[in-house]
Amino acid sequence: MRRIRQLLFLPLPAILAALFVNEASGQVVSEQKISDTAGGFGGGLDDGDSFGRSVTSIGDLDGDGVRDIAVGARFDDDGGPNRGALYIVLLHADGTVKSEQKISDTQGGFSGHLDDQDWFGHSVAPLGDLDGDGVVDLAVGSLEDDDGGLNRGAVFILFLNHDGTVKSEQKISDTEGGFTGVLDDTDRFGVSVQAVGDLDGDSVVDLAVGARNDDDGGPDRGAVYVLFLNHDGTVAGHQKISDWFGTFDGALDDLDRFG
Repeated sequence: MRRIRQLLFLPLPAILAALFVNEASGQVVSEQKISDTAGGFGGGLDDGDSFGRSVTSIGDLDGDGVRDIAVGARFDDDGGPNRGALYIVLLHADGTVKSEQKISDTQGGFSGHLDDQDWFGHSVAPLGDLDGDGVVDLAVGSLEDDDGGLNRGAVFILFLNHDGTVKSEQKISDTEGGFTGVLDDTDRFGVSVQAVGDLDGDSVVDLAVGARNDDDGGPDRGAVYVLFLNHDGTVAGHQKISDWFGTFDGALDDLDRFG
């Protein structure tokens, strides 16, 4: 009988491990390491880049029948210290790298401005084809962004080309993207991102965003924002879920960092 295998990706500090898993037994059949020296990766990593801090499957971006991935490197220094980066990694069927495209303050067609210590790439999630051009789009967290105040955080919606470069982007923060939620200093909005399907039935995927240091109810109890998106990546509306909002009745304590 043919062995059925599932490809999983395990983020580890400075590396990425592709695990081929037997779906029936749950056992690892084989693995492929992707790093600065293994797996055919030619991205040129530097000390402290934190490649692999975030990772997600993005489907078959280049149309070769193999799923591809996006990998964050939140401490990449393109343009300045710890501005962060995201790698679009196109894979072979054996988990090795066919090619990669870096997206950062200086590469990949990205024109959203990053500042030092923004940590772009700390989180990443696929949104499907948000703008209807046949290419998957991504949400990328930049939790130390300073729009409106210190470390309030931000999320970038990246509209991709088939080669992994950025066609355009939309920033969502305390001051951009139609977001009307009230962020405070050090909320770290964008620490986590996750597509949640079309909650409001408008045929556009919606997005959950963590703000782990939100202070509703007490210091650093945390919060999650559900963002109802437009096709252009702007926010049509939102719902905050925290110790005070969203009819959440879970008991949060100080420093829980919910989200």
